[in-house]
Amino acid sequence: MNNISKHISISSNNIRRWGANPRIYILGILLCIFLWNYISPILNFSKIMGYRVTPWIFPFISDFTYTHMMMMFGIVFLFCDAPFMNEEQPYLLIRCGRTQWAMGQILYIMLGTAIYFFFLAFVSMLMISPNMFLNNGWGKILGTLAQSNAGEAFNIQLPISYAIQSMYTPIQAFGLSFILQWCAGTILGLIMFVINIYGKRSMGAILASVVILFDIAIEYEFKSYAYHFSPVSMARLTILDPSGLSQRPSILYAYVFFAVAITLLSGIAVLSVHKREIQVLPPI
Repeated sequence: MNNISKHISISSNNIRRWGANPRIYILGILLCIFLWNYISPILNFSKIMGYRVTPWIFPFISDFTYTHMMMMFGIVFLFCDAPFMNEEQPYLLIRCGRTQWAMGQILYIMLGTAIYFFFLAFVSMLMISPNMFLNNGWGKILGTLAQSNAGEAFNIQLPISYAIQSMYTPIQAFGLSFILQWCAGTILGLIMFVINIYGKRSMGAILASVVILFDIAIEYEFKSYAYHFSPVSMARLTILDPSGLSQRPSILYAYVFFAVAITLLSGIAVLSVHKREIQVLPPI
């Protein structure tokens, strides 16, 4: 229990420092502008049609290739200062020990990623709230946009997938999408943490960006089976095959892949903290 309290203390200390970090505010503003660009046409469409829209926008934002890519680049921007060695960290490292300090930083990446996607989901609902109604179904607006080309006349750039609506209930799609996004974002954060311990901080961001862009490369250059090796791709619902009968990864495979990858990267992160001398770095 004492070790767990140390992990929580280290991670919460990092999150508290967000309030004094201009990069966090810049990221928040950019995300709001980004979301409004895709959500406002849907809101206008619902007002013109005279029907309220259900709040289940997040699964579609996280599934569209472009919006998903931008969301993942937000994770890179959020954790680009890994291994988070500010002026307070040497004292925490000495007091807690390298293993506990590393575990606290890993917990910070996990919690920070969860907060990041919760923010995206919450803001997307908040933006749709002027004409929103709560319902456990997809609703007429999202249903119409999924089954027709009505969105083209209203400049709706966000594809509303009929495949998602036919395979999942809104609650299932929202929950599964959030978990998958969290897993993929955690992996990106851990990759940057490990790589930045051994080299310049820019190297971690570059490698994480390559992992993100691999999703697009598969779509245009590789066969569907390559999705089995792309954590960012497996965070998109339409990439996964619930039946497991196609070349695409199944939901079970995605869960196992994420669990193994997060565990392995966490172990490497702890070992890396033991092997390398970590220096205080200026904030980004």
